[in-house]
Amino acid sequence: MKIIYHHRTLADGAEGIHISEMVNAFRQLGHEVLVLGPGVKREGDSESRSDRFFWVKRLFKGPLYEVVELAYNVVGYRSLRKAIKEFEPDFIYDRYITYNYSAVAAAGKSHLPIFLEVNAPLAYERDHEPDETLYLKKIAYSIEKKACCDASSAIVVSTPLKEYLTSIGVPGNQVHVLPNGVNLEKFYPRERSGQLMNKLSLTKDDVVIGFVGILRPWHGIDFLLDAFARICKEVDNCTLLLVGDGPIQEEIEDKAKHLGLKDKVTITGRVPHKEVADYVALFDVAVSPRATFYASPMKIIEYMAQQRAVVAPDMANIRDLINHEEDGLLFKPDDLDALVEALREMVVNQELRLKIEKRALQKVEKQLNWKNNARFILDMYHDSV
Repeated sequence: MKIIYHHRTLADGAEGIHISEMVNAFRQLGHEVLVLGPGVKREGDSESRSDRFFWVKRLFKGPLYEVVELAYNVVGYRSLRKAIKEFEPDFIYDRYITYNYSAVAAAGKSHLPIFLEVNAPLAYERDHEPDETLYLKKIAYSIEKKACCDASSAIVVSTPLKEYLTSIGVPGNQVHVLPNGVNLEKFYPRERSGQLMNKLSLTKDDVVIGFVGILRPWHGIDFLLDAFARICKEVDNCTLLLVGDGPIQEEIEDKAKHLGLKDKVTITGRVPHKEVADYVALFDVAVSPRATFYASPMKIIEYMAQQRAVVAPDMANIRDLINHEEDGLLFKPDDLDALVEALREMVVNQELRLKIEKRALQKVEKQLNWKNNARFILDMYHDSV
């Protein structure tokens, strides 16, 4: 089967992982995939197209950049129509981004099924984020709704995201929930690295509570520190391992010192994604202190794939991934006492922890992996023809 995967992103960070993993999953299942987009480097290019795309974002500011985004519909439509004619795909898979209707339009013109992947309420997000300004609001919201309505199906990463789309007028039977996945060849249970333990001054008797991610205010690291301080009063051999760096690293270090936890908190700094699994293997308990209401956090699924016991907030999008007391523990969001209780239970109750670890791994092997996600899309295609 032939598939066109289209996106209008820089394909860096988490979005880059998602794109490459879905493309690889389709290919591993025996299908031919053509990746299209302004940031995709083609044979003969003297420089990365993503570099040129980056400079477009730097050059055009404010409402002018949004006009450029709208103009991409012409470029994208022509590019897709040309690719459809030459490649003759069976269907198109498009990662939706604000103002982009080109893939839906090209698929409709060619009478091809198109599956629209929606990872966030993008118009709403840009309209409400404090560091973002959305100028052409009515156009952004209307295109998002129209793209989701006109696609063969809209694929969303969480139940709250489906609820959001239906609230703006997208038919419920048009929207399907498909949480993010994990690459089981990269994330799997493994032995702890003695060399890495020595580097981080960890011992085999330490109970390691861990977090992976960029240290930003909304990830709730300060909240986790407050809970960890209370756990340390009850359990002497606990340590907190924060894998990553970020804009609030100095603030977190100062708070750890203020709480008397300087020797119990380790911040690794930035770790390449390919090495993250070795650090996660050191965790006894993996924590997601806070989550965006619509997200499908890949780090939670990666923890589960490595057979780590996960503690996360009790939110609808997290319940798409975790069943409480079966393959993780959920706590009332932003409730310090609830987080402390969940951490205490995981740290003290080894029998529960081992049971949760086993079931978490079983869930990702059966359900929460990229190959399963690719099969889900392929099944939808077969049902549509």
